[in-house]
Amino acid sequence: MGRFSFFDRLLIPTVDDRDEITSGNVEFDYEKCSACSLCVQACPADSLLFEEKKPRLKTGVTNECMACGDCVAICPEGAIRLTKSYTFSKYFRTVDHGALQAPRLFEDD
Repeated sequence: MGRFSFFDRLLIPTVDDRDEITSGNVEFDYEKCSACSLCVQACPADSLLFEEKKPRLKTGVTNECMACGDCVAICPEGAIRLTKSYTFSKYFRTVDHGALQAPRLFEDD
C-alpha cells in the first residue's frame, strides 16, 4: 500500500471524531408521559435516561442519539417527538434523511 503524504493524512476523516457528528434530538411531552420507561429501554444508542420518574435525553458527549425513532415508536402515550436528525459535517455527507418519523408505524387507510 502506498504512503500518504502529510497533506493527504490531514484530509482523511477520523470516523470516531465527535466534532464531525451532531447528535439527534427528541422532545418529551411530560403531560402525556406515563413514566413507563419503555423509551429508555428501547433506545439502541443508550442516549436516554430515567430520572425523577421522567425520561430525558443525555447531554454532552454521552448524547449519541441517532434519531432512529425507536423511542417514538414504542411510547404507548405518544409523548415523544423527534425534533432533529443526526448530521455529519465536513467530510461526511448524508445521502438522504427524508422526513423524521418513527419506524414501524403504519397509518390507517
